[in-house]
Amino acid sequence: MVAPGDLVIVAVSGGSDSTALLHALAQLRSALSIRLRAAHVHHGIRGREADADAEAARELASDLNIPFSLRRVDAPAHARKRGLSLETAARELRYAALEGISRRCRASRIATGHTLDDQAETVLLNCLRGAGPRGLAGIPPVRGSIIRPLIGIGRADARRYCEAQRLRYRVDRSNADPAHTRNRIRHEIIPALQRLQPAVASHLARLAAIMRAEDEFMAAQADAALRRIAAATAQGVKLQLDSFAALSPALQRRVVRAAIAKIKGDELDLELERIDAVVALALSGRTGSVIELPGGLCARRGYGNLVIGRASPATEPARGEWELPIPGEVCIPELGVRISARPTRSRRMPGNPALALLDADSLQAPLAIRARRHGDRFRPSGMSASVKLQDFFVNAKTPRGERDHIPLVLSGGEIVWVVGHRVSDLAKVTERTRRTLRLEARKL
Repeated sequence: MVAPGDLVIVAVSGGSDSTALLHALAQLRSALSIRLRAAHVHHGIRGREADADAEAARELASDLNIPFSLRRVDAPAHARKRGLSLETAARELRYAALEGISRRCRASRIATGHTLDDQAETVLLNCLRGAGPRGLAGIPPVRGSIIRPLIGIGRADARRYCEAQRLRYRVDRSNADPAHTRNRIRHEIIPALQRLQPAVASHLARLAAIMRAEDEFMAAQADAALRRIAAATAQGVKLQLDSFAALSPALQRRVVRAAIAKIKGDELDLELERIDAVVALALSGRTGSVIELPGGLCARRGYGNLVIGRASPATEPARGEWELPIPGEVCIPELGVRISARPTRSRRMPGNPALALLDADSLQAPLAIRARRHGDRFRPSGMSASVKLQDFFVNAKTPRGERDHIPLVLSGGEIVWVVGHRVSDLAKVTERTRRTLRLEARKL
């Protein structure tokens, strides 16, 4: 958990667990070659009792010759603003404050006083919430810079340590309030289970360790699967649906979660119901269907793929028509493209979809550029008859949301190039072609 030279921020609430933690680390600091700073977060609740907690934490740090930091936050206001429970709001602000202290002090670790009993309570709480392996893994002993040195020690052991060392500690009366689910688990459910199995806390902690190892393994499998079946695009992460469908259901959920986290930056607010909805969309949803996700993301089913990325605001189809001189260039912000035309005698067909080579003698200057319109028809190269442009896009598996923004190049009112897709059979280069026109489209 620590290395020689580390500065460790120790979260001290004033209770028995954190009091035992700070004192024990103070006794070990020379042997471990670490430095300590105590930190207390005042949540803006419990009035004078909370003030007394802060003073007790300050006095303990002073007695142990340890620097002390105090941060005040307003948990009730944060809860109202975010629509959170008071307990959740306090936890969010507490960790944010501790991390802020750590950054300012350039600390390596933040130590908290979570015990074996906290682990058991968390596993049971997550079980009641219907959590999966990650929830049943409970509280990790190490998560990033957060360490929990007492996670294998019972709450009663911490109290006995305080009594043996003659350490005074505070008792938070809100921990007995049955209005909080965790308190009911602590004071009602755990004691009932202990009558059946005295070592229930240790067994639940062992379950957490097993599930944590299982979860880490499955997370690694999901990351590997994501790398195999996904590609990064400008829109986000694109999953190939044939490969996705071949995965086990357990991996499908995890791959979706990993893909969302890759774009979002975290896994907050990713409920199982939402993950399952995305999996169902990938396996049997309609092309073009969209599911909204937390953090301004969405999952959109395409032809043979599922794209998870930022939800783009709806935009109106580009209207108007722009002239492209030969030779020349035109910039069209409405379509996000710049298109140039250059005469040439080359017959070598470009392999880049952003380039097109047309028979110059079959064209009428100037060319025109616009977006699609209702009733447009197009005769793709190699075909003897025209087709509806709508049908062409469907057959080409072009996502519905992109079709109104694909530039079309026209000559004499006929579409001669669907940019990025196909040239028209009316303007294709043949053995009889003497002069060619090279068109290039570049994104703005």
